[in-house]
Amino acid sequence: MGDAGYPIGGGQLGQMIRAFDWSRTAIGPLDQWPQSLKSVTQMLLLSPVPIVLLWGEDGVMIYNDAYSEFAGSRHPALLGSKVREGWSEISDFNDHVMRVGLSGQTLAYRDQELALQRRGKLEPVWMDLDYSPLLDESGTPAGVIAIVVETTQKVIAQRLLRASEGRLRAFVEATSDAIYRMNPDWTELLHLDGGTFLAHADRAMAKWMEVYLHPEDIGPVQAAIDHAVATRTPLELEHRVRRADGSIGWVASRAVPLTDETGNLIEWFGAASDITAARRTNEHLRLVINELNHRVKNMLAMVQAIAMRTFRAAPDLAVAQEQFAARLVALAQANDLLTGERWAGASLRSAVEQAVRPHQHDPARCTLLGEDLRVSPKTALALALAMHELSTNAVKYGAWSNESGRVEVAWSAEGERLLLEWCEQGGPPVTVPARRGFGSRLIERGLAGELGGKVTLYFDQVGLRCTIEAPLAAVTVE
Repeated sequence: MGDAGYPIGGGQLGQMIRAFDWSRTAIGPLDQWPQSLKSVTQMLLLSPVPIVLLWGEDGVMIYNDAYSEFAGSRHPALLGSKVREGWSEISDFNDHVMRVGLSGQTLAYRDQELALQRRGKLEPVWMDLDYSPLLDESGTPAGVIAIVVETTQKVIAQRLLRASEGRLRAFVEATSDAIYRMNPDWTELLHLDGGTFLAHADRAMAKWMEVYLHPEDIGPVQAAIDHAVATRTPLELEHRVRRADGSIGWVASRAVPLTDETGNLIEWFGAASDITAARRTNEHLRLVINELNHRVKNMLAMVQAIAMRTFRAAPDLAVAQEQFAARLVALAQANDLLTGERWAGASLRSAVEQAVRPHQHDPARCTLLGEDLRVSPKTALALALAMHELSTNAVKYGAWSNESGRVEVAWSAEGERLLLEWCEQGGPPVTVPARRGFGSRLIERGLAGELGGKVTLYFDQVGLRCTIEAPLAAVTVE
């Protein structure tokens, strides 16, 4: 049985070693242990590090309190057992350890993965293992001492961290946004992955504002940073940046503060989205809305003028209503044409064709001649109304009032002037009207005013003729 004076102390395992019947093992009774075995046993019992002694060819196990915690439910059965039997699931691994150790050599493993029986099943466990031979009094290796430190939690944490970093790298590679890190007071850019629009920064940079920001935005950005640092609240703002291609763009930037477990601010992590195209689109929309407001006002003024002159000049209310409705339809059709072109201008041929088409019973009786031109929205509207009035007159009194009359609309660009002519033939004989109606005034005065040119009606006996002359630069667009 045990020796009451040995080992000295050693906690729970010291008591268990003193009480254990070692005579049942290959080591023999405690009081007959060689001094080399007693010395190393006393040493390991006083160590806070998990240590196990594997003595003799069988590797009989003697260990301390720290190792018993690692052994878990196998303790106390492991004490005095043979290592190959006590850890049967890794018997091959321990057999190698014993052969190497008893040959006088050492072994060392870092984060060594082993499958151990835990909670009723094999589970992966990682450990730092150091094995050294122990010599007896004759200087011959008689056992192996093992320092065992489980690193499972560290390995799992590292793997989770690598997985998280991998997901972050994948996110950075997948997104077009710029991802950046700043030191606690933003005096240094730690790292910047510029996404698809900013230059990368792979090393710390102190003068990052001068490199990336528009000079006029440095002050406002610094003020926003000062507030975010003082309050430890996320930073959100839009500002201009120098893009990788040298151009100036806009970003929407958001950064959040990161703290350690004690609450100390350690850095800022943020992302910046390229909103250059969105800013341009918004600016364009603002201009479009302003332009639309202007055009609506002009359109309403035109409708008001048409209404006043139509109802004031017409002798019969029903006739006036019919004429007014027809003129509004012509105006709406011209507006549809311009809307399809996003009010960037219209085809002169399309403007004329759309205005005269509703009045034709036979398309072969209308000829359009001339190389197509892009005219301004203002010109397209004015021409559409004029063509409507001329077509209405042709149907009522002119070339389209019989079965044989024809209309030819021809235009050309000569020098710096646009020349357009409406010419009717084959209709009833034409006489000069005793009074000019609103339609005539709309064509001669309204069209001339809108185009900044000259419009003339000729009441030739063979057919009405209308000539339009206007500065080319004033009526066309590129």
